[in-house]
Amino acid sequence: MPRAPIDHSAPPEDDVPGESRAVHPDGEAPAPVADANATVSLARHVARQGTRSLSLHQRLTRSLEELTPNEQRIARFLLAHQDELALYNAAELSRLTDVSKATVSRLFRRLGYQDFREARDQARSLRQSGVPVAAAPTADHHQRHYEQECRNLRQALAALDMLDMEALSSALAKAERLQIIGFRNAYPLALHLRQQLLQLRTQVAVLPQPGQSLGEEVARLGADDAVVVFAMRRRPQGLARLLEWLGQAPCTVLLVCDDSLSTIPAGIEHVLRCPLDSVSAFDSYAAAMSQINLLATRLLHDDLVGGRSQIRRVTDTFDALEELGDG
Repeated sequence: MPRAPIDHSAPPEDDVPGESRAVHPDGEAPAPVADANATVSLARHVARQGTRSLSLHQRLTRSLEELTPNEQRIARFLLAHQDELALYNAAELSRLTDVSKATVSRLFRRLGYQDFREARDQARSLRQSGVPVAAAPTADHHQRHYEQECRNLRQALAALDMLDMEALSSALAKAERLQIIGFRNAYPLALHLRQQLLQLRTQVAVLPQPGQSLGEEVARLGADDAVVVFAMRRRPQGLARLLEWLGQAPCTVLLVCDDSLSTIPAGIEHVLRCPLDSVSAFDSYAAAMSQINLLATRLLHDDLVGGRSQIRRVTDTFDALEELGDG
């Protein structure tokens, strides 16, 4: 793993001005006596600010000027390489910044963490919540990516097998109108499903339309309608309320989501889980695309006559309008 060069401009650990040290039986210098009160003071200050909701970056930038020179050395290294924190242990961070492990431990306590491990776990949880976290590439990155994609696909297919596909496909096929909802990264999934289903049937729409709200669209949903909602992680706050509302609506609802959505409102009959795990910085939506492919294919096979007729109409219209080239 490539390492960034270390800034040695700060004085060595034992040469920090103003720090008095006692002799330790094991040869490891304890925390500076003069610094003990400052450590407690800063930790209390950070605690009062509600550190549980603060990221490491926020804690470092807010506290940087109050740190000792060697703590600042660690802090500046972390600010420059915070995406790699999940890859380090305390001993390696000590070596990379050329300070003692005691100073590393003291810094994280001053920032409001119990220890380095808690800070590292927070960094890892960011990735699991969908925050892009860049790690240094490895020689086997492509192989690991391939293996993770295979795991995702196996899980996605197993999730499809758990659906009551017969009841779901029947409800979607019979729906007078089919509304597909997606926000942020889920919006392209909604667009793709609509594009596939438009070749099979009419009255398929994606919500929300650009610049529009949802209220006027979903207010008229009835028992003859169906809604597909893509709810992938890093969801907008209003989505939970929308799902609760749809759970009470008379329409059929299919919810497609990853495992981070733990609470499913009562009344939502069909839930399809989709893994997004990736060894890279960004979530992978390959498995979601496969689920869309199989769902659209199932709807086609449930009404081959009507589906083929609509495909011919669409193809003939493409030809009449000369919209598609030969490529």
